[in-house]
Amino acid sequence: MGNINSMNAIRFGIYAGTIWAIVSVMLIEISVINGADIAWVELDFRFLTGIVLVLIHALDMGGSVSGLISYAQFGMPINSFNTIFAIILGFIDGFVSGFFIVIYYNLISIIFEKRDLPTSLKFGVATGKVLGICSGLLGLVSMYYNFGITSFDFSIRPVFLAFMAIPDTTLIALRESYLLFPHTYWGVIEWTLWGFVDGLIGGVILSFVFIRLRRTLRNS
Repeated sequence: MGNINSMNAIRFGIYAGTIWAIVSVMLIEISVINGADIAWVELDFRFLTGIVLVLIHALDMGGSVSGLISYAQFGMPINSFNTIFAIILGFIDGFVSGFFIVIYYNLISIIFEKRDLPTSLKFGVATGKVLGICSGLLGLVSMYYNFGITSFDFSIRPVFLAFMAIPDTTLIALRESYLLFPHTYWGVIEWTLWGFVDGLIGGVILSFVFIRLRRTLRNS
């Protein structure tokens, strides 16, 4: 990132895909260590999977992915095939999401070239756009496929962590609009907006940390 005006979408997509594949492996490993028969399946950052599942529903072929929908809700049976599948799918989804983050970042850089916006802000906005889309797609998938789970149980998103620190009796309506899986299109819109906020905050933080770390290493 640094002071340059553009980023390489393919390279960053590979980075993001690798990280998301590692996340998939870590969730499986944690489940194994805890003695579980099924592994957690992360639902965020699933740009391509979300689009495909929405299209499959539109084509009235939802029954063909009933197994995948069940895994997304209740966990994935741990075996070699599912582990390899999770790694491949995690990489693909991460790559596509990372690719579009850079596309948006470069577009913002071009549009606001003369305003010299901070790199962290541009990256945060780009990440917010992608995570907002991913969140909206997940909201559609949960609504179209009648998810049996009602809410997020765990997430490392900034807003989720903030809500977990707030007493349950405070900001109930906001908490529910964020945590509960939507059953209406308005709820999907709310999830899209929350995703943007999460991506904006997380993207700014990650970009700032990366830039500061790189400068420190250069000066050492």
